[in-house]
Amino acid sequence: QRLHTVLLTPSARFFRRLQQTLMPPQTKALPIDGASVTTFDRFGDHRGYFNELYNEEKYDGLSAPGERWKQVSFSSSQKHALRGLHCSPHGKFITCVRGSFYDVIADFRDGSPTFGRWCGVLLTDKNKKQVFVPGGCGHGFFTFEDDTCALYLQEGCFNPAKEADTHPFDPLVNVQWPVPEGVVPVMSAKDEAAPFLSVRRPKLCGYAPRGRVLVIGGTGQVGGALIEAFGARNCVGTYAATPAEGMIHFDLAQAAMQPQLAIDLVQTVYPEVVCICAGFTWVDGCEREPQKANAMNNRGPAVLAAAAAAVGAKVVWYSTDYVFSGGSSLPGSGGSKANGVAAADAGGPYGEEDPPSPLNVYGSSKLAGEAAVLAADPSALVLRTNVVYGPEHVGKNFVYQLARKLGSGEAMNVPVDQIGTPTYNRDLADATKRLVEAGASGLFNVGGPEPLGRVAFAEKVITALGGRRPLDAGLIKPVETVNAGQAACRPLASGLKLDKLRAAIPDWAPRSVAEAIDDWLANPHGKSLGE
Repeated sequence: QRLHTVLLTPSARFFRRLQQTLMPPQTKALPIDGASVTTFDRFGDHRGYFNELYNEEKYDGLSAPGERWKQVSFSSSQKHALRGLHCSPHGKFITCVRGSFYDVIADFRDGSPTFGRWCGVLLTDKNKKQVFVPGGCGHGFFTFEDDTCALYLQEGCFNPAKEADTHPFDPLVNVQWPVPEGVVPVMSAKDEAAPFLSVRRPKLCGYAPRGRVLVIGGTGQVGGALIEAFGARNCVGTYAATPAEGMIHFDLAQAAMQPQLAIDLVQTVYPEVVCICAGFTWVDGCEREPQKANAMNNRGPAVLAAAAAAVGAKVVWYSTDYVFSGGSSLPGSGGSKANGVAAADAGGPYGEEDPPSPLNVYGSSKLAGEAAVLAADPSALVLRTNVVYGPEHVGKNFVYQLARKLGSGEAMNVPVDQIGTPTYNRDLADATKRLVEAGASGLFNVGGPEPLGRVAFAEKVITALGGRRPLDAGLIKPVETVNAGQAACRPLASGLKLDKLRAAIPDWAPRSVAEAIDDWLANPHGKSLGE
């Protein structure tokens, strides 16, 4: 009895310490409906390490209630082996226990919202990640080391009659396997002979593969318009705070501090185009939180641009006319320099070649972001825009605020001395798509065709809405910016010239406010005006 106690006590202490030390597994959705990647913790000391590969009390959402793993399998592969795409009716939970491989999931499920899409996750014996593959999806991997070993937990037992293999280079799926140049992947005769999906399902003949556009900030007004322009089936959108159906999580500010998060995201989606719409755009908030402003408007986009360039993706990032002073100078500057740039200029509209002179932290962080993104990827597109409006899910832009306040009979203070070229978000998205297709790079302005003060802009919106959304223009209360109670200085005489853009995409033309409102009401999207 004494010996039994002596033997058990250290073990009990070890497991108590283990439970207190280890962080619970964190599971995140992947771009395939129902698929996920789990990051687990590992306890280690001078002897080695210990970690749980599965614990039903800690791992949530990996299988249906009451479901139990029915089979455990193990595979060993040589370097540059390519296995798949194998489709089982049962879900799989995969862990790399030795070596490393790029694990791929392809959605073959009829009726799935992500049918035809694929994604990948790098699994190694060190990065502490696991992947869940839903039943009905194709699965495969490509190895980077000899004696690479994988452990599978399966929701059902292997039955060859119920398996349906698809060729790993099926053009309908178009997996971008990370096979090094000059390397011929090692495949089984069975995988080499596997048919294309359209052979198994003739109805898919002529089915175009999905595009691969990654939209960072897909829940915002620019991101939403981009997804609409490129086509939802071709896009993977991200959200930062509030989960959005069909989108995956990505925090740009966090990635600024942990660049591996950007690398992981890009390796998962393997995009052709990356549009970085997310940022810290609350101008007064940037004054209060300059570190956050620089993380989201400078370092984060640069980190993401570098990760995207590494896989050959086209990078698009959005800047602002707030990199200019609008003919104003910083209070007390006396026309001297502020933040290393001229404190005042002649005012807009501005061309791409005009020297910048930001008045606030927001503008300075965006200007630094322009240089950082182009340094990370000289072939990137940097698009300056201003006063963006149009349909969106959140309903934050100026037109929404106007319709909401005036529609409820509430007066609204509107700066009378801030001039810009209001930009319809769908025009911005269309210009983006055209520039990408034209292979453009560098700095471009994208704005609206009308230089307007905010009051004149509001009046044009009210006129365009007319009887369809009647608003009382008398509730507009013009105020000078100096009396508007805003924490950050604003450029007054601003706006953007479009000569360079029109030369690059001559068939593109921005819509007037009246035309944009007509299009908005005819093709509603997101939150309704007035909500």
